[in-house]
Amino acid sequence: MAGEDTSGRIYKSNFLTNVIFRVDFPKIFGLDKEKPPAEFQEKISDRFPISKEVEGKILDVLAAPDTISFKQEKTVEWEFFNKEKTKRVHIASNFLYVEYHKFNNFGELQDDMRFIFELFLELYPVKIVNSIGLRFINQINLESGDPMNWDNLIHPSLFSITQDFTSDEDEVLRSMHLLDIKENEKKLRLQFGISNSEYPNPIARKEFILDYDCRINEELETSEVYRKGREFYGIIDKWFEKSIENGLREIMGVVNNEE
Repeated sequence: MAGEDTSGRIYKSNFLTNVIFRVDFPKIFGLDKEKPPAEFQEKISDRFPISKEVEGKILDVLAAPDTISFKQEKTVEWEFFNKEKTKRVHIASNFLYVEYHKFNNFGELQDDMRFIFELFLELYPVKIVNSIGLRFINQINLESGDPMNWDNLIHPSLFSITQDFTSDEDEVLRSMHLLDIKENEKKLRLQFGISNSEYPNPIARKEFILDYDCRINEELETSEVYRKGREFYGIIDKWFEKSIENGLREIMGVVNNEE
């Protein structure tokens, strides 16, 4: 990851394609197609001048003594972009998230999230949140090299299952894995491996995914959002540094290391 992180390292570049800070809350009944967030749109227009309306869906589970049925409800949601379309704000009647496609540092993301969420709280009666999540998706694409060999780049345990379990005669098309980790009341989901952007063709490109999704699913006061986000970032940073080797650090360019 780039920018100052909790490990003390600063990188010149990164492989992040998506960084998402999301908050879920009880449904706001006054936020729908008949009452779109016009005032919210006006107040964020300097930072996020591009907007559009999108269709969303909510799936309700209806449980009866002998049966379980599902009801799908169509909803209206709204997206707002900065001029470069590198940042996106997405709001719905029961969640809000900020997404970056170009990430510099966590301070910038937290500043945007604080600006967006505090403005949202001024306009809508949100007192508690149901969950908070922070997700970092690294798509590591290298121009050359054996696509099955990640020595000195990725921790050996994250690719050895493919390397050791298959042989050169086996035509591997994809190798993705999932690890769920409990960190106190928080949960980290790590998805990792060779996703193969040219699937179902054989793996030909040197690509590796490191996808960290840290979240807490419980009712919290809105004042907890920013503190939890910072805690999540520390957890993700710790596991990212554990996932990579010095060869990848050199590619990203370590410009500071206080360890």
